Formats: sequence, structure tokens, C-alpha cells
Amino acid sequence: MRSLPTVSAAAVALLLGSSLSVARADEKTSGSGTAVTGVLIDQACGSKMVKKDDPEKAAAGHTKDCATKEACEKSGYAVIAGKRMLKFDANGNKLAKEYLEKTDKSDNIRVTVQGTEKGDEIAVTAITPAEEKK
Repeated sequence: MRSLPTVSAAAVALLLGSSLSVARADEKTSGSGTAVTGVLIDQACGSKMVKKDDPEKAAAGHTKDCATKEACEKSGYAVIAGKRMLKFDANGNKLAKEYLEKTDKSDNIRVTVQGTEKGDEIAVTAITPAEEKK
């Protein structure tokens, strides 16, 4: 028969392990969010830009006129940051369309996107102008 301290220690360890697993699961699902700064682009054109040596620089030349064309808009929006392209969720697409309608910029549309990343996608909560690179 096992002693009471051994059984108690095992029970405490089991409870702690369960609590930590639940906390980690909550972090993944709710997430504290991420801020990604890069160039706002439509996914159709963005998929071509990520094949370039410097995707973010290539995307900077992409125009607002192209991104707002019907076919490009239908492909969805994304942000290219460095060599990565993060595709937007439905809310992100809505926010990107609104952002493009309001911006005076015609190209190099640098933004900071707030949201929760999951793989190559981001669930967008906000899109704001990025600080200009110096």
C-alpha cells in the first residue's frame, strides 16, 4: 500500500498538469493577438509577389487601383511582411476594403494588422497605417 504523502503528491501533480494544459489551450484559442507590419495587398497579386527575392519590396509597388479591381478584391486581402504573406479572414477582408476606400495612398500601402495568427492566415481585428520606414 502506498503512503498518503505519495498519493497526495501524485494527485497534486495531476491537477497542476491539467490546469496548465487548460491554460495553454486558452492561449492558443483566444490569443493575446499579434501585430504585423507590412504591405496591404490582394491575395491574387500577393501570391506572385511572395515568389520574388524581396516580396515586401515588390509588393510596395503594387497599386491601390489594382487591389480594388473586382477580381483582385474577390481573391481576398493579405499583408506581406518580409518574405511572409498572411491571408486575411472575412473580417480582415472587410476592414481592408474599408481601409483602401479611405486611404489617399496609391501604392506602398504599409499597414499594421492586429489579429491572431493561425498558420498562414490572420484573424484580423484592426488595420491601421504603419509608421513610415526611416
